[in-house]
Amino acid sequence: MLKIADADSAENDSGSPHCVVTPLSCSLPDRREGGPKASGEERLKILPGTRLHAICGSEDDSEQYYCNYGVNEEYEKQFQAAGLRVSARGIQGETRAVELPGHRFFIATLFQPQLSSRPEAPHRFWLAFLRAAMKFQKARSKPSTTRPDHPKPRAKATKV
Repeated sequence: MLKIADADSAENDSGSPHCVVTPLSCSLPDRREGGPKASGEERLKILPGTRLHAICGSEDDSEQYYCNYGVNEEYEKQFQAAGLRVSARGIQGETRAVELPGHRFFIATLFQPQLSSRPEAPHRFWLAFLRAAMKFQKARSKPSTTRPDHPKPRAKATKV
């Protein structure tokens, strides 16, 4: 996406000078004892007009985390120029979610919806993902002459 040949994550420790994913600079205020820097719950500011905002239904949200790495803020403008949009920020303004507008469902989050999802009460993020997958599957199953990945239906041969 950024066309950086040696882009990497600091988690890999490759020595690349272009780590687009770096260790988090600060811990969450209510960090879990012995957990990663971002472990526990954090309030989010969700940007209006994003898919994530449509999913959450508000500009304020609280999500669960369990990680040590995040987006290197030095690359934020390059990511945005390449088409990614920041859709959520942490309480200190750090990137917590990005999405690709126009894609059927591309949302990358630092928070982990599975941590607060239960079989009887799935997280709204997973429900939205499943709805998008079902919509995609339904669209793929319909033959269409306007989609190049679907061949035209053949006429059935009849015996004379």
